[in-house]
Amino acid sequence: MPDNNAGNLRMTPTESLPNPARYTPWISGVYTVAPGLRPFGTDFGNENLDQVVFQFDSEFEKYRRNKLACLAERTSKYVVRSDLDPLVEKAVVQFIRSKLVGDWPNLFDPRGDNLWCNLTQELVQADLGELLLQIAEDIAIVQVDGESDWISYLNLCSPSHWSPEVKAGKSFFDAHLPVPGFERVNAVSKAMIDSMIHRGPFVRFVWTLESDDRLNHHPEAPPGVNPADWYGRQFEQGWVIRTERQITWGLPEVNAAMFFIRVGFVSAEVIRSSPGLWDSLLSAIRTMPEASLNYKGASGFLEKVFPSSDV
Repeated sequence: MPDNNAGNLRMTPTESLPNPARYTPWISGVYTVAPGLRPFGTDFGNENLDQVVFQFDSEFEKYRRNKLACLAERTSKYVVRSDLDPLVEKAVVQFIRSKLVGDWPNLFDPRGDNLWCNLTQELVQADLGELLLQIAEDIAIVQVDGESDWISYLNLCSPSHWSPEVKAGKSFFDAHLPVPGFERVNAVSKAMIDSMIHRGPFVRFVWTLESDDRLNHHPEAPPGVNPADWYGRQFEQGWVIRTERQITWGLPEVNAAMFFIRVGFVSAEVIRSSPGLWDSLLSAIRTMPEASLNYKGASGFLEKVFPSSDV
């Protein structure tokens, strides 16, 4: 069994792994909440990392420590089940295992029904929770039964200001109701879910402004942490762009779809040093509706993030 004690982390050095992939989804210069689905494997300039579901890079330990810390705090805050079909869970476990062994044979060694991870130095059982501790990505599972769909499982240790406990069990439509501008997506949510299950796989990206590069932005602060400090978005102290690489992969044999979410960051220094990234970001900010700025916690702070002459 993996050791879930964040203070006793055993890791193989990651120096030989590549630098993290970098994504710049604001590059069009127009802010949108459209699905933006691209074929999985699309080349975004990150070589092999664009071609794999699970990305292993030099920052793996950061993601690993974050997951262990979340589970040590309170597992039910980050991992939630809602009528998860055992057959769906089995299919997800088989998928993750096959991708780890197939894409990263130097990191994962099958040992009967178990899996040895060279990075974490753990013998991992065929268990969903244990497997997810070996990867940086979070996961959501959506199931469909007739005309109904619901989020049956969330293992989310890098939430962006929303709670898995609130979203689990809700339909795709209801889970996204708070997102400004998502109405157009929700209008075709049934067709979108059908596409995720029976077509694809797909990759999409979302981005937001943050004032830190902390992975865990659950709306509830851990015990003993000041809620205002935990919330972040104190833009007087600096800013980064937080990105999410979201992969949707269908499991038509069990009428379900998986969402894998990998969080990344692009620093203000990198963006400011590239005229293309800087100009497109300013353009995207200008096209962002006030409701979206409020939702992202950025309204009223822009004058502290960007010079007044720029926005």
